[in-house]
Amino acid sequence: MLALFPHSSLMALVLAALGTAAAIVALSRAASALGLVDHPGDRRDHAHPSPLVGGIAIFASLVLAFLVVGLPPAAYLYAAAVLVAVGALDDALELRASVRLAAQAAAAALMILLGGVELLNVGDLLGSGPIGLWIFIFPMTVFAAVGVINSANMIDGMDGLAGVIVLVALAWYAAAAHFQGLEGLFLMAMLHIAAVAAFLCFNLRLPRRGHARAFLGDAGSTLLGFALAWFAIDLTQGPGRSFPPICALWIVLLPLADCVSLMTRRIAAGRSPFSADRLHIHDYLRARGLSSHQTLGVLAGTSAAFGAIGFLGWRLGAPQHVLFWAFFFLFFAYHFGILKAWKSLEGRRTTHVPKGSNGCDAPTDQPLSPR
Repeated sequence: MLALFPHSSLMALVLAALGTAAAIVALSRAASALGLVDHPGDRRDHAHPSPLVGGIAIFASLVLAFLVVGLPPAAYLYAAAVLVAVGALDDALELRASVRLAAQAAAAALMILLGGVELLNVGDLLGSGPIGLWIFIFPMTVFAAVGVINSANMIDGMDGLAGVIVLVALAWYAAAAHFQGLEGLFLMAMLHIAAVAAFLCFNLRLPRRGHARAFLGDAGSTLLGFALAWFAIDLTQGPGRSFPPICALWIVLLPLADCVSLMTRRIAAGRSPFSADRLHIHDYLRARGLSSHQTLGVLAGTSAAFGAIGFLGWRLGAPQHVLFWAFFFLFFAYHFGILKAWKSLEGRRTTHVPKGSNGCDAPTDQPLSPR
């Protein structure tokens, strides 16, 4: 592995990891003064006030690491800065959903207009050749990017979960970049992996530490969601790209399916698709009696398996339309399966994990119901 990186790249990887750790420690001390603390209570049942500084720390360390190796395009930093700034404000002040969506759309627009990263086609989904987007390139790219950003944001509901799911996806995207000879994108993905891995040292429940020392916050979850959107599009579009868009979607199938299912159920219940609840996949697994570590292991393994289908499907030359219909079937099977599973628990009065970045075991008296 070391042979893949020149000296400056190794320095950047170390800087991304150590810089993230150092920034978390430093920012945690100032979190209270900045209003970036997630306090116990309301929908959260973690027992300790936790700083929401993980995303800011990851971004700061990535900026420094990118400067060392001259990566990535300035458009990425500009767009990411918008998301981190608005996300931090949301963590401190709880902004309206419309403001958050506007920031996400603006970041996607910067990705397109400044970075040239856009969905030109969606691949050969019907077996009759690539399907171009033509005049719909801009709106479809924004829609896709915002969708992936929100999927990462919504999966951030348990200690370590969002970070591990993103880490798994980044690993598959890094492999796709390497096998296409896109070494700039490969290094960019590896720098993200180094930063997220360092963050997880503070966010996972480790031996002799029963709670997370830092959370991503909305600044972090939207930043990492944007990174996934950037890689999913940039790895599949334009010259020198052979990685099909449908294979990129397989890599983020789990967070996408959970996000769409949640929003669909909320709308069907007459609520905002961005309203909070305890109906995520990790909530269901905890309600079924799995521990935090077991839930994390199941979801990480599932996400890795989905990513393997996409990556190996590409490497083995599986027809894109076959992968698409399999994805389509599994996507909708997930929605109706989780809906039925929640209904089977209707009427029970205890759950382990409320919505929020916690993962503690304290019970709550809120009912479990998909409505």
